[in-house]
Amino acid sequence: MASRPLARNTKDAMSEDATPYWLIATPITSGYSPQDDWNSLTKKTQGEDLSTNFKFNLPIKDLKVGTLDSLMALSDDLVRFDTLAEGTAFKIMKQLNELQVNEPPMVTLPDVGGRAAAPVSVDAYVRSFAWDDAKYPVKSPLKELTELIVGAVARMDEELKAKATEFANAKGAKVALERKEAGNLMVRSLDALVKSSDFIDSEHLTTLLVVVPKFGIKDWTSNYATLGGQPSFVVPGSSKQITEDADTALMTVTLFRSVVETFKTNCRERRFLVRDFSYSAKGVADEKAAKDKISSDFDKLKVMFVRWCKTNFAEAYSAMMHLKGVRLFVESTLRYGVPPNFQAVLLKPKKDLPLRKALDSLYGHLASTEMIGSNEEEVMPGQAGEFYPYVYLNVLTEPALV
Repeated sequence: MASRPLARNTKDAMSEDATPYWLIATPITSGYSPQDDWNSLTKKTQGEDLSTNFKFNLPIKDLKVGTLDSLMALSDDLVRFDTLAEGTAFKIMKQLNELQVNEPPMVTLPDVGGRAAAPVSVDAYVRSFAWDDAKYPVKSPLKELTELIVGAVARMDEELKAKATEFANAKGAKVALERKEAGNLMVRSLDALVKSSDFIDSEHLTTLLVVVPKFGIKDWTSNYATLGGQPSFVVPGSSKQITEDADTALMTVTLFRSVVETFKTNCRERRFLVRDFSYSAKGVADEKAAKDKISSDFDKLKVMFVRWCKTNFAEAYSAMMHLKGVRLFVESTLRYGVPPNFQAVLLKPKKDLPLRKALDSLYGHLASTEMIGSNEEEVMPGQAGEFYPYVYLNVLTEPALV
């Protein structure tokens, strides 16, 4: 059965390597061998530079057919399961991109036919797909096999939601910390800028931190000693500059506690900001420890999340491809009958419309005129869009653009 093709502008927007594969199945022509049919397809498509073709290694003879009713019911479910698996795999891929992982995601080809298991690129995995019987035993009934694959995908989807939420919270805490550290002197944390020797704290005296606009430094230097109401209540020569940013400077001033409020009021009138800050060696140490913990927790969580995404993308994408294999088998069996006798082929399109026309010329006889382009709302089991005379599924190697 057919699944909905990507919109034309989607293909144009994607890179050549990201062009979706077409996974099709066609019945073996009576009196011909599978190789004969392969040669015919290759001559018409690849020979005319319309596509690059690959045999899709689906264990057609080993998968269990079951009853017609079970195939019909499973066919409808597989459309939904296919969407779930594809969505989960590409959500993990997008998460890897957001984590700024530079190396491309990999998928592991299983150990089959004397070939050792090995991680390969997504594109190479699709082209060299081989059924992983150790994970997904082909001798299992199709319904059980599908439930096994979908169960694994559903678990990964739920785990991704939990891990993404946990990571987002840690990232939010780190961003808030960075924003607090990167702000101007009027709002940023001052713990890292001052030291105990900058302060006097006694029964009668205290030291304040004041943010002074650079254009007002001369005014501050000339008049800070008078802002306590009486010059004798502000310690002469007690003001010194701690640091500065683009627009302001951070000053200290020592004065009697009894005139602090008067001093603050007079500062506001001159556009000087007295920061609400009390120095505590323990507080500074605790603040630094809290900041270090936020940064450390984020870094550790990112490493673990990247590792989880790499591992589970491989698992999710492999599950998606196995589900597409099951779906192709079910829809082909319903379309062409039992015992299953069809070939599965991957095509990498170079020219979409000419390729579609070439396939129609080869396989148009498989469907009646009424079925192709029919406007009737009734569709065949498993169909999720436009109908073609051959079984057709889309195989993405990157998330679809919308």
